[in-house]
Order: sequence, then C-alpha cells, then structure tokens
Amino acid sequence: MIDTAVASNQPLAEQPEYDRYVDMEAVRGPLAAGFARQILTTCQRFLTRPTSELRVLDIGCGYGHTARELARHTRHVVGVEPCQPLFATAQQVAAQFGQDNLEYHPLGIYDLDYREAFDLVVLDNVLEHLPDQPRALKVISDALAPGGVAFILVPNRLWPIEVHYGLPFLSYLPLPLANLYLRLSGRGSDYTDASYAPTYFSLNRLLRARAELTFSYVLPADLSLTTRGNAWHYRWGAAAIRRFPCLWAICKALLVIARKRPRV
Repeated sequence: MIDTAVASNQPLAEQPEYDRYVDMEAVRGPLAAGFARQILTTCQRFLTRPTSELRVLDIGCGYGHTARELARHTRHVVGVEPCQPLFATAQQVAAQFGQDNLEYHPLGIYDLDYREAFDLVVLDNVLEHLPDQPRALKVISDALAPGGVAFILVPNRLWPIEVHYGLPFLSYLPLPLANLYLRLSGRGSDYTDASYAPTYFSLNRLLRARAELTFSYVLPADLSLTTRGNAWHYRWGAAAIRRFPCLWAICKALLVIARKRPRV
C-alpha cells in the first residue's frame, strides 16, 4: 500500500451541479474499461516501466470506475475524490472489486502531499475545476517519480459548446454573466466549479512554469475508445491536427502528457 496523503480538514463537497444535469456515472461508468485502456496505451511510449508495474494516482477519480479498471492492469491505484456522493460510490466500487491494489481516499488535490510515489498521475477532466492550477501542477509534479508521467485531459475554454452544460459560449462569459445564462437555461445556477478551463495558450504557460517537466500534446492512441467512439468527425479532426498542430488551439479538448525529468 502507498502511504496515504495528509487527511483533509475540509468537509467533503456536495455533488456538483453539472453532475445533476447529466448523470455522469451513467455516461462514464460503462465506458470506464475503454477509458483506462486509452490512458495506458496513450502513455505507453512515454513510460519507463511496464504497465503491470505502474503505481497510479487518479486525482478527482469521480465514481471510481476508471480507477478500478486501471487497477486491473497495474500494480497499485490510488483514487482521490473530494465530493461526498462520488466518493461514497467509489468506496462501493472498491468493495465490489475485491482486490488489495485499489484504494480510495476522500481528498482533493490540494490535500495531497505525496513525494515521488507514482509512475502515472491521471487528471481526467479535472483541471477545469481547479482554481489554483499552478499549485495543482506542483502537487502533481511532487507526486511523480523521476521519469513518471501525468495524463492531463481538459476541455478547451475556446471550444464554443461548453462541455458540462452543453450551452453555446458559456465558457466565454465573465462569471456573473455565465451564472445568469446558466440560471436562465434551467440547467444550473452557479458555473464557478466548472469555470477554470484553460486555453491552449494558458495551459502552455502553466506547464512551462514547471522546469522539471517536459510535455507534449498528443492524440488518443485509439479513437474508438473515446466517448463518441471512432466517429467520422473525430477521425477528420485527428487527421487535421496531425497535419496542422496549430489546430490544438481551437480543438474541443486538450490532451497533454507531461513527463518528469529523470535524475541525472
């Protein structure tokens, strides 16, 4: 078992509004095995250890399904989740899994104090919920062993259809106007929690500030394992980005592999 990070003094958060608008467990749960394979195959060429030896940290693991699937292939997985209803389900998932290489903790990213404990850190659609992203990236870097990698998938603020609520241009608006728009739509009342999505340019600045990390924008290793499957527009978009990498600036999501430099 990996030493547990410091316990949080903060109460667990309630279920986020966007999760009540769209049942994320119902959407993502059945796809968890594919998501786990996608993460491992996409990271494979950057990793220095075989998959079966990986120590994995899944930050913001949600209902725990992807972490469970990662544990089927790796040495040990720790999932952390600060939202009470999501964490409670993750505990049930762990109990049903019945293996000792999976554990969940009711913690947020700012509660963590791991030091070089993991070969792979997963941040799957979590960064857009974190107000202090430089601090978050430091936590991730500290948790990575030298040569370890972080899988960072985050919505692009410049994509015109906001991904949590499905509203056009919601992410473009100042927060007071975004909250008003959300209330008028009937889909929520407060956009704050999901409002921190970066642009391609701000994500570059964030990553470049960590000198110990190198990073690359990558496409998913297997498009058939994405949420929409191997749809024609995914294939077309991937081909366009391969030919014109500048299109990352306007794509729907930003997928980055950040690698901690090995010790010299």
